[in-house]
Parts: sequence; C-alpha cells; structure tokens
Amino acid sequence: KGCNSVLRVQFPLRRDDDSIEIINAYRAQHSHHRLPTKGGIRFAPVVDLQEVEALASLMTYKCSMVDVPFGGAKGGIRITPQNYSDRELEK
Repeated sequence: KGCNSVLRVQFPLRRDDDSIEIINAYRAQHSHHRLPTKGGIRFAPVVDLQEVEALASLMTYKCSMVDVPFGGAKGGIRITPQNYSDRELEK
C-alpha cells in the first residue's frame, strides 16, 4: 500500500558564515487509519523520498504490532549533520 500523504520541500538555510544553502526534505504519512501519525526525522546525506516512504510504512506496522494508536510517518532531511552546528540543526 502506498503512502496517504507525501510532502517534498526545498528550503533555504542561512549558515553561521552567512552563506545560504538549499536543503531538500521529505515527509511521508503512510497510514491515516489512526490519527495522528507518528515517526521521527532522519538526517542523512543520501536520504530520498523512497526511503522515507519505506520507513513510514515500517512505522505503521510497528505501531500496529504493539497496539499504539497512531498511524505511521517519517521525515527525512538530506544533510550530513556533522557538517552543521547545533544552532544550524535547530533551525
């Protein structure tokens, strides 16, 4: 089964050195049968939409197996977190 909702965004991030970097990010909600949806955010240089959709579906199954009343979701941000300051990651 495919995801009920998928969001793909690009947003600017002002770095500590005042440069601007465009960041790619994704959010997938696999199942709306139980709301709200639950899932974390993956920070990785190779994250893509297909991976985020797969992880969202796994969250649906995980919540179902342990009877947690949430649907599955996951987010992904395509960055290498070690290359960013704590301040930049919080933005």
